[in-house]
Amino acid sequence: MNTNGNKRWVPVDALCKGLYIAELDRPWSETPFLFQGFEVTQEAEIAILRSYCSRVCVHPACSHRYAVEEMEKGIERLQTGSAAEAAKPRRRASANEWPHAHASSRDVFGDARAPDGDLFRRRVAEAHQQRNEARRVVDETLKDARLGRMIDTTHGRELVEALVDTVARDARIAFWLTSLKEASAYTSLHCVHVCILSLAFGMHLGMSRQELTRMGIGALLHDVGKARVPQRILGKEGPLTPTELEVIKRHPQDGYDLICASGGLPPEPLQVVRLHHERRTGTGYPLGLKGDHIPHHVLIVALTDTYDAMTSDRPYRAGMDSDNTLQVISNEAANDFGSDLVQAFIRCMGIFPEGSLVQLDNGAVGIVVSSRPDARLQPLVLLVQAPDGQPYDKGMLVNLAAPAEQGDRMAPRRIARAVAPSSCDVDVADTMTREFGLLEM
Repeated sequence: MNTNGNKRWVPVDALCKGLYIAELDRPWSETPFLFQGFEVTQEAEIAILRSYCSRVCVHPACSHRYAVEEMEKGIERLQTGSAAEAAKPRRRASANEWPHAHASSRDVFGDARAPDGDLFRRRVAEAHQQRNEARRVVDETLKDARLGRMIDTTHGRELVEALVDTVARDARIAFWLTSLKEASAYTSLHCVHVCILSLAFGMHLGMSRQELTRMGIGALLHDVGKARVPQRILGKEGPLTPTELEVIKRHPQDGYDLICASGGLPPEPLQVVRLHHERRTGTGYPLGLKGDHIPHHVLIVALTDTYDAMTSDRPYRAGMDSDNTLQVISNEAANDFGSDLVQAFIRCMGIFPEGSLVQLDNGAVGIVVSSRPDARLQPLVLLVQAPDGQPYDKGMLVNLAAPAEQGDRMAPRRIARAVAPSSCDVDVADTMTREFGLLEM
């Protein structure tokens, strides 16, 4: 074990919450971490460290004792159980891989501590209108499918082209819109959100405009086969029976058949519709494909489909917060989608995605509105609860990346942790729509 005084260099796979990270094996400026030295408080922070580093320098004296003990166990497991795996080279992200460096909160809000949100409101209104139009198109497509009509994909193609431009201009606003969930319109909004997330992720991965457009059409239409699933099954609150589960599992093939019968689409969107439930492990459906037999653009949509489904309320369970969802995906879904793709998705979304509910270091609670690539741990936050737990009459925007007024000890300076909306009785979608004037639209 290499040491540096009281510090210890350890592999990233041995990290846990409660450790103090003193140094990285690469310059801090090439990572999204603003502070040169910080305590790990989120599992998502560990996932980001895994994406950027092979090893980090831990300061045991600044870490919690239980965390140091857990780290020692992790090091022992790596050394005795899977030394070859621990030594395997990792893909290291470069600084310019962060999405849309040209479009960040600084472009919309400037550097003020308490910025004006007018420009953001205008951009959100434009994107929200586009999102609603996409939802309308999906609703019409589902209706046509239920009635046995031919599916017209022309409007879908035009909408995806426009969404590509919207995401390219400001992906953070696009991400924020995907946090506005409506249980009564789950299927149509889910399709729109998966389309937006897939476009942003594909752009992050460097896909061409044609590749994005074709993948986006498939993402927008990926659940059209659910039009043939009875509502009693889609809305069932309890566990599905084996027979009901088989009906659900037919929807990718049903959607593929419906769109093929209508014609006019290239192979890529058809692959997305048919294969978005396939998994690299071979445990997916309808064909049970394995490994590289699943096209890369299909896996992108499959991953964003999983993320949006996990963060949405369903009749049989409440949606998870984004932080825990990214943690679960990092820990459990790497084999399904490929570890490189999963880590790239976590880098794309960030530790605190737009729409996340967070508690700040002064005890106040806020909603993450936007961020910039050089300060992903200090985003722009809409304050909704005071440190004493009382709600604010009017939300206040705070730019955590801007310094607080000198002498103001109670001013928030950083995010302490992510919190579940249910834990503090905050409806994120309702709050954001009211604060940014979307109810009048």
